[in-house]
Amino acid sequence: MNTKKIINYINNCRWCDFKEEIEKDEVKNLQLSALPFDDNKKVFIVGTANFTTDKPQKFFSMPLAIKDELPQSSQAHIENNGKYYTDALLEPDFWSSFTKLLNENNGKITFPNGFVLESALIGSENMFQSLPNESSKPLGVEQSNTTLKIGNGKIAFKLERMLDFSTGVNSEFEMNEKLMKEQATFMPKSYGGLIWRNPEGLEASGGIVQEFVKNKGDMWNFLQDMIQTRLEENFKRGTYLTPQTNEDIISLMQTLSIRTQEMKETLGKHDHSPEFCPEEVSDDFIRKYEKNLAVLLHQTHNVIEENLHKLPQDISSKAKHILDNWKPLTSNFVSSQISAIKEQPNKGIQHRVHGDYHLGQVMVTPDNDIKIIDFGGEPALSMTERKQKYISVRDIAGMYRSIKGYLGAVAVEEFANRAPDDATRLERKVWGQKAIAPLINKASSTFLGSQKLSDPWLNLEILRKNLYEVKYEVSERPSMAYVPVQGLSDLFASQAPQASNENKISISQEKAG
Repeated sequence: MNTKKIINYINNCRWCDFKEEIEKDEVKNLQLSALPFDDNKKVFIVGTANFTTDKPQKFFSMPLAIKDELPQSSQAHIENNGKYYTDALLEPDFWSSFTKLLNENNGKITFPNGFVLESALIGSENMFQSLPNESSKPLGVEQSNTTLKIGNGKIAFKLERMLDFSTGVNSEFEMNEKLMKEQATFMPKSYGGLIWRNPEGLEASGGIVQEFVKNKGDMWNFLQDMIQTRLEENFKRGTYLTPQTNEDIISLMQTLSIRTQEMKETLGKHDHSPEFCPEEVSDDFIRKYEKNLAVLLHQTHNVIEENLHKLPQDISSKAKHILDNWKPLTSNFVSSQISAIKEQPNKGIQHRVHGDYHLGQVMVTPDNDIKIIDFGGEPALSMTERKQKYISVRDIAGMYRSIKGYLGAVAVEEFANRAPDDATRLERKVWGQKAIAPLINKASSTFLGSQKLSDPWLNLEILRKNLYEVKYEVSERPSMAYVPVQGLSDLFASQAPQASNENKISISQEKAG
């Protein structure tokens, strides 16, 4: 099969995470190993992409369906020798044909190049054997994986497309197994999944099999739809979105707060396994934390400086103010928080965390409860880093930024973009930002519950998350950079009483602006 055709196909797939390398023509070669199945109507491919630069190679899995006729024009495909290859996960019989292949090989499939795909269980229920003939349907959310609904909502199966090989068991398997052992009810039940092994013996997650949770969608999209509708309604009436008139949203935040605390407490429980047993924060942990934060601060400063010209004028001026005061603002903030931590007799607890906790990782059930999903860790980190222990409030900081920083800002942006012209758009945006502030302030404080913003570890974790947001938005999405830039401004302003008089004035003036 022509390599260029395959690369073009992969570039059109949402799951591909090396599109930039493809666009820059940096792909040196693809190494593919194919295993036909379903009477040669499908083929399962495991591939390796190598690059002309020193970037590490990428691994991916790619099940394809083979058709005699051209598929719908909107469907990505590869044409080869009069046959058409399309995404096999779109086929309703993918699950049944794949489980047949798996079961015929006693749960262990060996590819021609030596790669092995093997089923792994959590508990005693083997869903690959128990539900072999069910139909499957993609749930429509695709990142580096694709999730299928099996049967009439009997289970959910997430197949990993991009593979991260490392030593040891995949972090999501470990987390799911730990939480199942603790009988956690804030997550879907996990039954196991798939593990890849390469010829060198390194492992990668191939997929997860879980309980299918009937839901109204993830909490991000659920709340976005609700808030944008209410912005339209309140705009016509000229009224703001208050907590009193949006009690259902505040109630959902209370539930989120409770379930998040349950997750934190469960992951903080004593465990006989050293990989999961919580530990007291040591002086060495604090030193490493400061060092890593210093690197992130340096990187973020450079990204802002290099991309300042891309930013709209109002955002650019605020970002420039932060840059001009970068060293005193950041050093005063970090040093004050670290000093507060060192003065405490108990310097904190470190344990395994969700790692990628935001509103999109929470499913809203029909009775307005929630289920937390995707315990694989922060995608940007290596598997080794995802399996490390972090300060216990890391997940709280991530969710807080998702609510306080982004929930209202994105809703207002969408609300403003529905305006017929630029003047009306600006009017709607200015009004929307004021109208939504009471609700977002209450929602974020409700989520925090008894967790106080005066907690120095929480402040540092909010800063860390905020810095990652700035790096991304300033370079990739300048029109939204005002969200994390404002977050930094507010965070530093909250420490103004500890700063010098000159810095107090500078920060407060910028905040007022």
